[in-house]
Amino acid sequence: MKPLAIILSLAISGIALSSEFTTASATKMNGKCCTSSDGGRSYRYRLEMSRAAIPHTCSAYAASCMRDSSAQADRLQMCLAAKAQCMRTGVHVGPYSSRQYAGMQKM
Repeated sequence: MKPLAIILSLAISGIALSSEFTTASATKMNGKCCTSSDGGRSYRYRLEMSRAAIPHTCSAYAASCMRDSSAQADRLQMCLAAKAQCMRTGVHVGPYSSRQYAGMQKM
């Protein structure tokens, strides 16, 4: 009876491994970013898609500055100054992080 149980368990695992009941591979490449087999619910994919959704304009970065720095008391002055500098130079410098984003459209 024991050899029959072993043979059956091997047969079932062989069928499961070769069929579509197994999980998909962890990541697939689409040419730009990694998408996962969970249908786009992974943190890395959502983060990349949210970054791609921001238009690359001075006004959009100033609006995101206002939204992201809600805890800062001087956010209005700092974000408007960063927007004015971006409109002059085309480079947005984050007022609190000092990160530079070049190639902005002056809108």
